[in-house]
Amino acid sequence: MKITKEFLQSLLDHIQDSIKIVEKDRTIVFINRAAQESIGKKLANSMGNKCYKEFWHRQGPCPHCMMDETFKSGQHQSATIKLEEEAERSVTLDLSTFPVKDSTGEVIYGIEILRDVSERELLMNELVQTRALAIMGKYSAELTHEIKNPLNSIAIQINLIQKLAERADARLKNDMQDIIRVLKEEVDRLNNLSREYLQISKSPPLELQKSSLHAVLNTVFDLVQPLMSLSHIELNTAIDPDLPDMMIDRDKLKQVFINIINNAVEAMPAGGMLAVSIQHTAAAVLLSFTDTGPGIPQENKDKIFQPFFSTKNTGTGLGLTVAKNIVEAHGGSIWFERHEHGSTFFVQLPNILTQGEQ
Repeated sequence: MKITKEFLQSLLDHIQDSIKIVEKDRTIVFINRAAQESIGKKLANSMGNKCYKEFWHRQGPCPHCMMDETFKSGQHQSATIKLEEEAERSVTLDLSTFPVKDSTGEVIYGIEILRDVSERELLMNELVQTRALAIMGKYSAELTHEIKNPLNSIAIQINLIQKLAERADARLKNDMQDIIRVLKEEVDRLNNLSREYLQISKSPPLELQKSSLHAVLNTVFDLVQPLMSLSHIELNTAIDPDLPDMMIDRDKLKQVFINIINNAVEAMPAGGMLAVSIQHTAAAVLLSFTDTGPGIPQENKDKIFQPFFSTKNTGTGLGLTVAKNIVEAHGGSIWFERHEHGSTFFVQLPNILTQGEQ
């Protein structure tokens, strides 16, 4: 097949990343549709103009531009930059530049590819916050446990002192009762604080909305894909295209799926494959996550969903416990099966189309 300029233009126009090719002085010689749409101009109006004027409204090369180094060294350059736009909106971009050389090895053009990764960064921040809350929940629960034991002992001792005060003379009795009242108030205050801290480790009520489970999973895949690539893990998906919308808490289920996938990735430090599938019937939706790791040891199979149980040195032991609580709050169930090489986690959710309607 003969490759024409029109064919290449059409091919690159179907790429969602912003692509432009510039000369050394930043004159635009090629621009694809995604880049064109980012500046809201027609293709012909951008060709021959300076990229820093067209894209960034500057009078000279941008401070974050890496084209100088690409033209100088003839090497690929990459960086992540953060820009502040209107309404205090922050935009994060993955920026890459590539050289185009002639037969003598001189760089004659530079290719710049821009990818908006703002949503990915937002999801990463959400993941960090989820983990931080899990850690906080663990230590809050442990702290509450450690505080409540001595508080119970103190409360018992106060009751004994109160009985002794009943046998004291009137003046001493009044003084002791004032002290006892203050002690009881402080113990009650500490008990209330303990209960508040304990709430950190519990999931808040669900916020159900009619949503696409497929879309939730795609969001999670976008988030974990960089980590899986670094870990040399292949992702295979088999999702029923006719999957209906459901009444779910998107953020809570996203937390469940991230937890399961992160555990699978950590179980395959040398690489492997993660297979994710979804099937549905009129009554339920079944998701499965199968990894090719070493599998869950027999002695741990009854502890996996227990609070604070973890086989990792840095694990909180709350991830799967929280996931179980979330799934069960949706009226579903979560379980796993051990294989000779790997494990499969299943999440089954009721196929609720509208609030209160099957």
